[in-house]
Amino acid sequence: MYKTSLRLPAELSPVETAILCESTDGLSAAYCAMREENHDQSPWVLEWLCNTPVESKTLRGRIETTAEIHGIALPNVLDFKNEDVPDRDWLSYSYKQFPPFSVGPFFIYGSHYEDGVPDGQIGLQIDAATAFGSGEHGTTKGCLQAMLDLKGQGACPWNVLDMGTGSGILAVAAWKLWKSPVLAVDNDPEAVRVAERHRDINKVPEGATDMTCRCGEGFAEETVQKRKPFDLILANILPGPLKDMAGDLVAVTDDNADIILSGILDEQAKDVLSVYQTHGLEHRKTIHHDGWSTLLLRKAAV
Repeated sequence: MYKTSLRLPAELSPVETAILCESTDGLSAAYCAMREENHDQSPWVLEWLCNTPVESKTLRGRIETTAEIHGIALPNVLDFKNEDVPDRDWLSYSYKQFPPFSVGPFFIYGSHYEDGVPDGQIGLQIDAATAFGSGEHGTTKGCLQAMLDLKGQGACPWNVLDMGTGSGILAVAAWKLWKSPVLAVDNDPEAVRVAERHRDINKVPEGATDMTCRCGEGFAEETVQKRKPFDLILANILPGPLKDMAGDLVAVTDDNADIILSGILDEQAKDVLSVYQTHGLEHRKTIHHDGWSTLLLRKAAV
């Protein structure tokens, strides 16, 4: 067995690293993307396990072509490192790296977990091998906590939008909290496929009154326009897109709606918040997790 690793900038999103990993389909037996030292602000390390050695130029060609197609920014030089690895049950080993964990009453686990969901907790089955957001990241934890805070305050949204859904974990969690209609949107077809899979394995019904997944470009997506206004919007993306979409987000938001924004480093939160405040949204709370901020906002009635 052989391992090839590649170090990439911290600014890449989980979706982008997943796309780059999957670009080697057919060349590798397994792959993963992780942060150095498991720190949310550290550079990414992508690893591929191969049964036979793969030339770096072959991997480089796959990755650079995929990055160009998806508009992913890469360093000018891709420095691959190759090494032999000992024989081991890599599937079992990788599963052990993602043990189940809890965020409040949410119990998040993978398909390899064979014990039941603890009494009194809400199960969320998310497979880290395919998910763009398995729940461990500080941004996802912040969004889950913000939803729990709203639930504790008696909020009961009737129309929920998860913009940039990724793995679908937030959309599934919202449906399990409130059993209200949830629309999950992403501009990446693979993310939508993953979200649909997680909807199904979590036994969330499909349909307009339950959870719908759609692929499209943000708030211009047809179903978004048909089902607006929304009284809860979730957007766990990146600061740049969050600022760019502020006007479009507010335009599909109902009066007295709640908005949860994440994917924001602590030092970026003030900048993102100021953009939304200029659009009339009120700042209710900031939740901090491991250097990341989640903003809970409200659109006041005019």
